[in-house]
Amino acid sequence: MTGPVPAGPPVLPCRECDGMSFTLVPCRCTYYGDRLLVSEEDRTPGEPYHDCLECDGVGTVGRPCHICRQTGRRRAQFVLTMANLDTGTLASVNVVPGVVEPQRWPADHRTWCLPLAPLLHELAARVGAKSWTEIRRPGPPEEPVVLLPSRWRPDLPPADRELLEAEAIAAQSYDPWWLYLGRTTSEPPRDPAAELARRCRLADLLCLDLVIETRRDRNGTGLSWHLRYEVPDSPVPAEGRGHADDLPSAITGTSELDALYGLEERGRSVPAYRLSCPDLPPAGPASIDLDQLERRILADCVDLRTGEPTAGAQAIWRDGRWRHTSLRVTDTTDNLSESSTGQIHQRRRVLLRRGWQPPAPSWQGEPLPYAECPDCDPDSNLRRCHCRLGAGVAEPDCPACAGTGRSPSALRCHTCRGSRRLHQTVTVTITDLTCRVVHLTWQADPTGWQTGELGWHIAPDTVPGGERSWRTGRRVAAPHVATQPGGKPLHQLPGRFRLAEWAATFGVRPDDLTELDGGGDLDHDLRHGTVTLHRPGDDPLTAHLTTAARGRPGARLFVLARRPDVPSLADLVRLALGLHLTLTVTVVDHVRNTGDLRLVQGERWEVNVGPASGPVTPADRPIRSTPEAAIAFCLDYLGLAIAGTVPDDPVDPIPVPQCPNPIEVADPVPLLRRLARHHAGQPVAVHFTAATCEIVLREPDGVRPLVTAATLPAAIGALGLAPGG
Repeated sequence: MTGPVPAGPPVLPCRECDGMSFTLVPCRCTYYGDRLLVSEEDRTPGEPYHDCLECDGVGTVGRPCHICRQTGRRRAQFVLTMANLDTGTLASVNVVPGVVEPQRWPADHRTWCLPLAPLLHELAARVGAKSWTEIRRPGPPEEPVVLLPSRWRPDLPPADRELLEAEAIAAQSYDPWWLYLGRTTSEPPRDPAAELARRCRLADLLCLDLVIETRRDRNGTGLSWHLRYEVPDSPVPAEGRGHADDLPSAITGTSELDALYGLEERGRSVPAYRLSCPDLPPAGPASIDLDQLERRILADCVDLRTGEPTAGAQAIWRDGRWRHTSLRVTDTTDNLSESSTGQIHQRRRVLLRRGWQPPAPSWQGEPLPYAECPDCDPDSNLRRCHCRLGAGVAEPDCPACAGTGRSPSALRCHTCRGSRRLHQTVTVTITDLTCRVVHLTWQADPTGWQTGELGWHIAPDTVPGGERSWRTGRRVAAPHVATQPGGKPLHQLPGRFRLAEWAATFGVRPDDLTELDGGGDLDHDLRHGTVTLHRPGDDPLTAHLTTAARGRPGARLFVLARRPDVPSLADLVRLALGLHLTLTVTVVDHVRNTGDLRLVQGERWEVNVGPASGPVTPADRPIRSTPEAAIAFCLDYLGLAIAGTVPDDPVDPIPVPQCPNPIEVADPVPLLRRLARHHAGQPVAVHFTAATCEIVLREPDGVRPLVTAATLPAAIGALGLAPGG
């Protein structure tokens, strides 16, 4: 499966620590000189701070060398691996001195390098991959190279050239195993103009702004580009997230989920408005001239009156057209914090504003009423003290608040989540990030009537007109379905307030519904429409909507209804075994909780990858709702699992896995579900290795092995759980 383990690679002394396993480095206090109050703008490296808490005024401190893992040596080897997820074939190449012929670096012909792209293409041909991506560097694949020291020349003796190549390869020891995941089909070339037009269409459907922003770096010499979605009237972020050098790179390098990430953070202080359904959703741009758009944005980076450069510029897609504006510096704020040296750091943040504010969008209705949050102070960091969580009354002898009911906290207010507002109306937007969108407006009324639920449904078969429906004058019945252990009643709202009921509209399971911003699990109460009343006499609908709207941008809740696009669990098992790793799947079936809405419903999954010699470590509490969600999380952190399998001792070589004939792995999900149903309520784990399949059960006092067999079906059969057994 893995091929022969290569002979010991060349081992060189670590250049960072000179083989000492630790380094003496200048203390942080020397970055700013002998001063108590310091800032980045006044950074003047020099003498140490005389009262430094780290170096006692000496100026140097000893730190462990993490580059060589405190061994004092570095391995002159790294491995390239290409795995075809569709076929399971896998091939690797061992990169050591003498394997790659040096060439001049295309970016600077004065520098020599070891080009790795030919090796990648050779590996891709061996496994039949037409496209691939590196697990720790998502996005368009780059042409990787290893830069050689400036002393390397082709006319040097062979021994000297090999030593310098070993130094260059050893410098990569912090990241010595590069894993590429390939597919048998090639991805079509991405057209930035067509992709931007599609995102403009999505922004119109979601009733959001699509913002293209470019701002100057700290030195004021360069521009960085960024693309994101925003709720209208969101302030300009203090810190830019731009990383692209031009507009096409910003479009292709930012996925839709990346552009939506941080939507709540950016719009936390945005006023809330009712969502007004237009008669005809805009069709979006047919085509976009990227060159003309980029030149217009760059023109706004210079003040036409004075000729001075501005802080940046924005192009905002709203109501079917671009709105252009420059960015201006409006103010600066200073944040003070104490560093580990004892010095006080003053960090200055520049606040920006738009030079021109676009008009309100046509779908923005009247403002939504709100109440001021009673549990936080807008002028300080005082929050509701934890002593009020029980009876709601402050304890006179509380050490945190001294009986005042409010104590300082660096966390956001639990009641409003930092928005300072409490709304009784929430707008829910459900989408699969295609042309299928559902907008719902839920609002409460003191009399208990549902006075104006507006459902706006846009689907492929209804575009461009959409479907609209109003439900008015319906009394919201929220029956008492359970009682919490503390005695508080649990109510459940009708089906139109249960987001799980909308999953079938998008052809997904209720467990596939997630938060659009960040992909987090949807709250249990939002999914099932349940609400716990903390005070007698509270209205269930009002309490539910107030909780659902807290901290949401403009009192809007965005939900993603889409299955994760990930390989199957069988493919992941095949990949892990081909890499000579182990894979542990933990699942717990909460079937005994069915009908009790106080408790977790359905299944919970967790998938972990580890070294071949590692112990069986089932997850204590699996938290992923579906196998696909667990697989997606595992793939996100597969790079860390790969790094953890590299031997600590540089003398031990990194294995070079080869798998030309992958093993056949049947879909383990049905058998895992049968196993979890048999041990309902208990986490049960299946540990896959190259030779065996072990099933263990996590109990309160530890892990109990159940059975070990060659395959999962054999292990299930040994437990008497096979079909017909």
